[in-house]
Amino acid sequence: MIASVFACLLVCACQARTLHAQSSSSCSKKLFWFTAITTKSDLEYWRYAKVALLSSKEHSPNLVPVIIVGGAQGSASIEFLENLAWFRDHGGIVYHHNLTFGADLQNVVDQGLRDQKWYEAVEGTYMRLDIPLIMPHLLKQLEERKQGLSEHINQELALYTDADVMFYHEVNPCNLEKPEVMAIGPEMDRKAASWSDLNKNSGVLLINLKGLATVLPSMVKFANSKNWDFAVMDQSLINEFFPDHDPKHRDLSPLPEPYNWKGYWGCSPNIIITHWHGPKPERCLNCYIDHMEKSKVDKNAYINGCKCNDGYNELWRRAVEADGGGLYLKLISDQNKYAIAAGDAAKIGAY
Repeated sequence: MIASVFACLLVCACQARTLHAQSSSSCSKKLFWFTAITTKSDLEYWRYAKVALLSSKEHSPNLVPVIIVGGAQGSASIEFLENLAWFRDHGGIVYHHNLTFGADLQNVVDQGLRDQKWYEAVEGTYMRLDIPLIMPHLLKQLEERKQGLSEHINQELALYTDADVMFYHEVNPCNLEKPEVMAIGPEMDRKAASWSDLNKNSGVLLINLKGLATVLPSMVKFANSKNWDFAVMDQSLINEFFPDHDPKHRDLSPLPEPYNWKGYWGCSPNIIITHWHGPKPERCLNCYIDHMEKSKVDKNAYINGCKCNDGYNELWRRAVEADGGGLYLKLISDQNKYAIAAGDAAKIGAY
């Protein structure tokens, strides 16, 4: 175990590989990186967002961090407002936004198909689809701050990630092929009979702003036809809509795995963004780590000791099979380093 963990720490420090380049000259400009949160979001996600911002500043300073904020501003807690101020103070842009299709979601509630808590729970996840419509307002704000500032921003592409990510190398769109609509990576399983059959994870998206803006009305119409009944919210909408319901029957472009790497895939020298998909620092992961030694003797020790859901248990099993859990140890160490810098270490525990 010690040898595999040490090897993991070495290999994860290696340089990222070079990926296929796109020809657009705008790819070398600053790139807006969006994440989203609402006044109803668990404060746990603020702690992840702060770690994400600090890691982006260290490893991908070409990104311009933007946090989209939804929810009733009058209902924001003191802690929420303090986190907004922290994000601004550390170089991020805070953008308050109401979903352009919020009335469609509210209509589902008004019909009695869902309650208001459902709307509050899903609002933040759907914010990523509005990014092309947010961009012009952000660019205008930059111009009002300083004329010519927006010229340094990539106005063709934008990056979206969930809050629970960390950056390990630069996100450079010059190393990526430009997607027609969005580039997206696989969820848990990395292989399938075909790309269309693979379940995709919307936790990291490279968005073609014009492409998504054009197709968004069709996506909303499709979602309305299903009363927004999607198992995994925006992710299920994206997976179900493309390619069959896209007006041009386009499939989504593959995002290389290093841009949405999961801890249960094991160590890799190519990691650019890691995503806490599945077990997280505040959800089962620390308990799994605590039971690593016991699990050598009793393979079910973490199952009996941690009382986590079957999905998390399966992903931890995959992590142990991949590299003995070594990458997760590396990630939790880095997460704690950034949490200390953000002043949140006492809230997440230390390793």
